Amino acid sequence: MICSLKSKKKIDLIFEKGVSVKSTSLQIKSYDFKDSEIKFGVSVPKKLFPSSVKRNLLKRRLREQVKNSGFIGAVKPGVSFFVIYHSKNILPSTEIKQDLEILAQKL
Repeated sequence: MICSLKSKKKIDLIFEKGVSVKSTSLQIKSYDFKDSEIKFGVSVPKKLFPSSVKRNLLKRRLREQVKNSGFIGAVKPGVSFFVIYHSKNILPSTEIKQDLEILAQKL
């Protein structure tokens, strides 16, 4: 089951002990909690995009591409991950999908 990651303890654990994989515009931090759920969260830094409208646009695109692309299939059950956007430009959904595919191969 795919859910959004909301637990502060799990998010802190992902950033402290998780494995990090980077591409040109995205970074994924993941940690295996050894349960049956796949949870994920997305982040777009306020430093790169001060406008909340642009940040929310990118968050929606990230969530949609994670759910609809084959990225979830590459993640084994029990692993929770956090997708962080690093590009200074607003990328279209197709480029975000390509970056996710690259990151899926690295995992």
